[in-house]
Amino acid sequence: MVGELLRNARAAGRAVRAAAAKRRGRSIILRLLVSLSPCLLLCCACSISHAEPREDGVTLGATSDRSAREEAIRAIPWKQIAEPQRRKLQYVVQNASMYRRLPTRVIDCDPDLFTFLLQHPEVVVDVWQMMGVSRVTLQQVADRAYKADDGAGTTGSVSYLYTNWGPGAQNLAVVYADGAYDGKPFIKPLRAKTAIVLQSGAVQETNGRNYVTVRVDSFVCIEQTGIELVAKTVQPWINKTADRNFIETLGFVSTFSQTAEKNPQGMQRLAARLKTVDAPTRDQLVHLCYRAAQRYAKDDAPEAAEPYVLAQRVELSKVEAK
Repeated sequence: MVGELLRNARAAGRAVRAAAAKRRGRSIILRLLVSLSPCLLLCCACSISHAEPREDGVTLGATSDRSAREEAIRAIPWKQIAEPQRRKLQYVVQNASMYRRLPTRVIDCDPDLFTFLLQHPEVVVDVWQMMGVSRVTLQQVADRAYKADDGAGTTGSVSYLYTNWGPGAQNLAVVYADGAYDGKPFIKPLRAKTAIVLQSGAVQETNGRNYVTVRVDSFVCIEQTGIELVAKTVQPWINKTADRNFIETLGFVSTFSQTAEKNPQGMQRLAARLKTVDAPTRDQLVHLCYRAAQRYAKDDAPEAAEPYVLAQRVELSKVEAK
């Protein structure tokens, strides 16, 4: 199973490189807007944006309408975010050039592993580097704060402004990114700020399988005059690509979890090869992989049918703005 994970990741990497060669001319603005919109795993999703999306979960429609935007703003626990972080967040939300609720996604995934990967995005980045899927680097510079570089001109800082990690993947996270793209055809670096509101929840079906529902709202504020008009012109294409990034990233997370269930020894060997992850984090990852394997060891029930109804039932974490 680990071998399959490696093969799939390498195939995705080859697809990315081939697509990049064909799309180099039109990828400049996309790289900025998507690379600096760190969705579930911060700045990493752009690395596999042109791979075909996986069909191992349920997807509900994405939207950019006003009601979704207002709902996302209400979900932010403003009074629990300290100054000056709250001012930075308010600026992006109020001046966003683009808003997008990415496809709400239901995936087969161990809730504890899912939350762990949210808390430690450097683990996913390190795994992708080892597999040759991505050149993205993510360096932790402080508690819940990172510096990111996609290896193609996009750099920035990413930080969690607020987190509430609950049992059963009942999570709420507010993420802020500030970065720039430096390269052709622009004379000066192109800068943007991004705010992300991520909510998740999990439910266990009668067959013992856990399904995690993930919803992400993104606000992107482009700073240069004139670029905003260009961004809005190509916004439908940008939205489509961002949606695919998100689906593909969550597909990887689901595969990672299911591999841990079936082959925790292989995941332990994988963890030992991670170069930028510290020993306590590697140990915690290994512990969660073995615990996931034990949790599903006696699960002899057949796999669930397409869990479309499940998406109607899962309650996302709701944190009232105070």
